[in-house]
Amino acid sequence: MRFPLPSFVVAFGLTLAIVALAGFVDAYSFLQFKGLFVSFMSGNTTALGVATAAGDAAHIRELLPTLGLFVGGVVLGTLLHGRAGTWGTTAILATVAALLLAHYWPGRALWLLPLAMGVLNAAVHEVGGVRVSLTFVTGALVRFGTGLADVLRGQATSWDWLWQLLLWLGFGAGAWAGGAFQLHLRPEALPAAAAASAALALLAGVVQGLR
Repeated sequence: MRFPLPSFVVAFGLTLAIVALAGFVDAYSFLQFKGLFVSFMSGNTTALGVATAAGDAAHIRELLPTLGLFVGGVVLGTLLHGRAGTWGTTAILATVAALLLAHYWPGRALWLLPLAMGVLNAAVHEVGGVRVSLTFVTGALVRFGTGLADVLRGQATSWDWLWQLLLWLGFGAGAWAGGAFQLHLRPEALPAAAAASAALALLAGVVQGLR
């Protein structure tokens, strides 16, 4: 690892919270829009293939903008991160909070959510030398499985692969919370996500200030 363990734990804890936020918003969208993901683009790609095969034009018109806006959000988030420099994570999380709140107001458009999640994915890609992906949970499980295989055959060089399991658990915990909020506290679900993003922006600022 490239910096001390306590710093790594703090940084990775913040990353886990961001991953959980992505899971929360994805679960909200899945329930609110009947199976549409705004973070999990692999699922949307599969759905697009099925919709195309079935000739479901209405579903195609819903999925294509979602995929495009997610990519646009990644571009926007990456540019924002580069412009903000060391405060990039704070700027991204504040932007995500604003987009989530904008979606909540009357007359909102669905398209702000995939844009927000695309922006969020530019927040962090690596912590202490450990590669992380906020919403590519399949990749996290593959890296975990590969690391476990290395241990079983006596070829493991580090235990960094264990963090991949935590990323998966973090996304799952966020999805559970998002599902619970949407099912039982529906009006408060998205404002809660926006408040969480704002709180994480403040936390990221504090962490950066301590470095």
